[in-house]
Amino acid sequence: MIKLYYEDSYIKDFTAKVEKCIPKENGYAVLLSQTAFFPTAGGQECDGGTLDGQEVLSVYTQNDEVYHLVKNPIEVGKTVPGELYFAERFRKMQHHSAEHIVSGLAFSEFGLNNVGFHLDSSGVTIDYDAELSEKELFKLELLANEAVWKNLPITASYPTEEELEKIKYRSKTDILGKIRIITIEGIDVCACCAPHVKRTGEIGIIKFTDMIRHRGGVRIKMICGKDALFDYAEKQKSVFAVSNMLSAPQFEVAKAVLKLKDDFDALKREKAAEIKKLATIQAENIPKTDGNYYVFAEISDKNALRLFANEGKKQVGGMFAVFSGNDKDGYSYIITAKNGVKDFVKTLNTKLLGKGGGSDIMAEGQLLSAKAEIEAVLKEML
Repeated sequence: MIKLYYEDSYIKDFTAKVEKCIPKENGYAVLLSQTAFFPTAGGQECDGGTLDGQEVLSVYTQNDEVYHLVKNPIEVGKTVPGELYFAERFRKMQHHSAEHIVSGLAFSEFGLNNVGFHLDSSGVTIDYDAELSEKELFKLELLANEAVWKNLPITASYPTEEELEKIKYRSKTDILGKIRIITIEGIDVCACCAPHVKRTGEIGIIKFTDMIRHRGGVRIKMICGKDALFDYAEKQKSVFAVSNMLSAPQFEVAKAVLKLKDDFDALKREKAAEIKKLATIQAENIPKTDGNYYVFAEISDKNALRLFANEGKKQVGGMFAVFSGNDKDGYSYIITAKNGVKDFVKTLNTKLLGKGGGSDIMAEGQLLSAKAEIEAVLKEML
């Protein structure tokens, strides 16, 4: 089989003879005399396109042969046209070539080894075996884009074993058979099976979108070319919208949002203090008793309800129960006592479609019953 993507990564369409058509559970695996479809390999998803007018569902290798999965069978011996979705192929070429630039520079500048790579419709993720600071990450991104702007040639070669011994090249895995070397002049030399652009300028731009710690190193997320342009456009829309809403310059939206957050947090603290004060006052109005007592309180804040329960139990010698809610959504409850709460709550939940629990001195939960039903059961139990 001739692998046309090695001869010219810019081939968009071709014709080939069908050599095998093997039934599979989800279609038919077609082997051709030659193909421009790059299979799933080396962390990169396969090319898409059509074969004899059919959608190519996947492309994979088996025993160094490239198979094309289609829905319907194709006659063996027939000469068929193949057409790649070239916009997507070119996008993958941009991203894969960009990964070589970044990984080559990560190694030469910071001593990082590429230990993981994946390229799909969302972009590229690259795993490195050591950490980078934010400052180093920015330097790596800048150097990578400078390599793009230089429009350096990207070449593929197949050195002999003797030549390989004299070449320093990167490789994530041990490779059997003939080794294909991708060289970006002055930047990277790496063993690779994937299609690449001819010059670095075709990548357009390299943009890092995220970096996280990962297995003792870092994982960098990256997009290139048109993906980076669209990403920038979407983020600019968001920044512009926030800028208008807050009447702040675009480059100062983060500062404006932070101020808004600080103001909101201050209001929350003020509200919490007022709710606490109100809950305390309400609790003080509970009559002192050595027996049991329950109350329905208009307190929606969970923390305030707990405060009310803790303050209220000081007035009650027996079991103290506080409920808050409405007949439509149900009632939250907090029940306290010196002991016996766990069994009480278990029975209460059973009778009133409730759920919740806690310790023998305090429990929380919710009842999906009306107020009248709850009061009727409480009068029986307390």
